[in-house]
Amino acid sequence: MDTTTERKTIRRITVALDCSPHSRASLDAAAAIAGALHAELSGIFVEDINLIRMAELPFSEEILVHTARSRQLDTAEVSRLMKQQRKEAFELLRETAERFGVPHSFRTLRGRVSTEIISAALESDLLALGRSGRAPSCRRGLGSTAKQAVMESKTHILLSLRGFRAASPLLVLYDGSAAAKLALETATGIAGADDVMHVLLLAGNEAKAARLRGEAERITAGIEKKTDFHVIPWRDSTMLSQCIRMIDSGLVVLGEGMETIDDTTVIRLVESLPCPVLLLRRRTKASRRT
Repeated sequence: MDTTTERKTIRRITVALDCSPHSRASLDAAAAIAGALHAELSGIFVEDINLIRMAELPFSEEILVHTARSRQLDTAEVSRLMKQQRKEAFELLRETAERFGVPHSFRTLRGRVSTEIISAALESDLLALGRSGRAPSCRRGLGSTAKQAVMESKTHILLSLRGFRAASPLLVLYDGSAAAKLALETATGIAGADDVMHVLLLAGNEAKAARLRGEAERITAGIEKKTDFHVIPWRDSTMLSQCIRMIDSGLVVLGEGMETIDDTTVIRLVESLPCPVLLLRRRTKASRRT
């Protein structure tokens, strides 16, 4: 299959780096996609202005994770730690980009983390970040930055988490809509030669299932990848999530604007799935270029 269209669409990938395990996984996944689509990596590190301002307050304290003791926040110490993290983020980006053979750039921003990341993503075609950051959390959903990016960003979004390899099997929801075709074409373009691709056909009857499979086979024709087709009659996020969890898959590729399931269901899937997700937005900066 000719992936020229997608290669033109995803030409620059912005990666939000905070050196957390999920952020590192996001960088690996973004670099693998950049290598497959001949795209460029743009790494960003955000100095949290809220943390800086908090450290300037005389009554601010931090709780040490290992001892549960508190100590006063120190402005100089916060500055030193940010400088150390920035250096670590730069080195991590450089090493990963060289390993995958992709061009890269790096810059440091200062402000509210979510705001700066979403703003930086406007200059790219795909935003890659971890499902959660450094802050400890007991819940399994998205971190605050990832959730805000999903709700507000108009750019394609890649959400990753540690424990998943870039070469894991891919899974795509397909209902024959333009959004589903874009998702399947994108998955086909980024999958490695030895990867397995699972295509979930959203069909309520045998006739539609046969038609969707024929379309999907034409899109994936000529590629050296094992493709497994699964007929799924359900449309609600709970049942779809259960089906996806039962299949041995890594990255899940979803498209906004599908005909069978609405965007609210798609967003619920993004928030609930315990695996990497590539969400292809309805409109991106790339699609508005002339």
